[in-house]
Amino acid sequence: MMQLPSSQQTLAPRLWSIATTCGWLLVLFAIPTQAQQPKVIAPPQVSPAICSSQLPTAIDRIIDRPELRRYRWGIVIQALGGTSQLYNRDGDRLFIPASNVKLITTAVALRQLGAMTRLRTSVYQLPNTGNTSNLLVVGRGDPSLTVTGLQSIAQQLQQRGIKQIGQISFDDGYFRGEQINSNWEWGDLSTDYAPAINGLMLNQNSNPLIVSSQQIGMPLKYTWKDPSLNSWQIDNQSLTVAASQDNNVEAIAVFGKSTLRLTGTLALNTAPTQIDLPLVNPAESFISAFRQSLNRSGIAFGSTRLVLGQNTTNLPEIAAINSPTIGELINETNQRSNNIYAEILLRSIGRTHPEHYTSSQDTISLGIASFKKSLTEMGIDPQAYSLHDGSGLSRHNLVTPTTFVKLLSATSLTPAGQLYRDSLPIAGVSGSLRNRMKGTLAQGIVRAKTGSMSGVVSLAGYINPPQYSPLVFSIILNQHDRPTSQMVKVIDEIMVLLARLQQC
Repeated sequence: MMQLPSSQQTLAPRLWSIATTCGWLLVLFAIPTQAQQPKVIAPPQVSPAICSSQLPTAIDRIIDRPELRRYRWGIVIQALGGTSQLYNRDGDRLFIPASNVKLITTAVALRQLGAMTRLRTSVYQLPNTGNTSNLLVVGRGDPSLTVTGLQSIAQQLQQRGIKQIGQISFDDGYFRGEQINSNWEWGDLSTDYAPAINGLMLNQNSNPLIVSSQQIGMPLKYTWKDPSLNSWQIDNQSLTVAASQDNNVEAIAVFGKSTLRLTGTLALNTAPTQIDLPLVNPAESFISAFRQSLNRSGIAFGSTRLVLGQNTTNLPEIAAINSPTIGELINETNQRSNNIYAEILLRSIGRTHPEHYTSSQDTISLGIASFKKSLTEMGIDPQAYSLHDGSGLSRHNLVTPTTFVKLLSATSLTPAGQLYRDSLPIAGVSGSLRNRMKGTLAQGIVRAKTGSMSGVVSLAGYINPPQYSPLVFSIILNQHDRPTSQMVKVIDEIMVLLARLQQC
């Protein structure tokens, strides 16, 4: 280091003292009045990096807080593509996973169905009655089909010169078994996220009820978005209240009946409220909508009937519409945590099972049997999970965190691995994670599937820490009694820890 001459060494402290004093004077003279003071912007806080050896203690410090330690935590964090675990808390115990089940459903769908497969709704020509055409409509569970799609089919028939149809048969036998999963709770069955699942799907088997206020003291006024699709009876016990009062209107199914009880209040002059509700008889609603599409296209028709499992071999297909690809359906399933899409994927997988044509097993059971085959091929212990649906809505589903970690690791190495990863929401950016981890180190580097129901919160997926190798993780919380929003923040704390990891 260069040394100053002795004379300069003596002078330097004096110069520094003078400069410092002058500097402070300048600052004092430059200070604006309180009204003029600029707003102080605090620098962003950067959390220090942590070593992997510090991670277990850091996570334990979060989940062992006095207010959290009564709850059941299952956590596994592992290097992607490896077997070394950075953390394991009850990773081999069974937990209710909620919508993390969709990770299994979509992974198996890619393996069994293929990313480019589409679900096709077809119209076949049946033998004519004299000069009159008879048709067969076969639905294959396209969850994206809307009235616009039915109109496209009607236009195709019109372009073929069909002006008069005798009888139209509608085949709703593509999936075998009950349309509503017996493992779902009754309270879910009056919601749009738990409708009947069948071959003749339309508008995700949902029809919104539009509710609006009237005069104070009068029941609320209601109308269906599409009245022709409705089969519910309404028991209207709702009330219009003063503008200063709360809005708490809801529609609940009456057990054992096709009746909705409309209760609660809506304040005067409040904007109409939309309540999304499932269709009671989806096949009948499909037929009604199809008939309307024919009417709009100027095609006359006679009778309609519902059939199950018609043989279409050698029947000419004269009109059809395809769903988006399985890859696109998977993206919708994981990004928006769409139960209907997940349940359709499960049943579509069941249709590919070798025993579908030789046994009487329902399509759900065959789909879950296909899950087991695929998971076993991935090296996952069949005793490490018990599945009852494809969406995670059933509380009978049980899965270990280790199962999810193995599934995510194995799927990432397949040809469709990137498509699978891309289907997952990104923290702070997209899907069900768009409002989580914003402004933290974890934003943009976490791709994961969310899951929640009362007492359950879960998150599983991938994270690429900037200073560490990619990781795969599964976090499942069971048996908590706090608002979901609070427990989500706790899990996000763990994700920020992972984002801070560095090699050391």
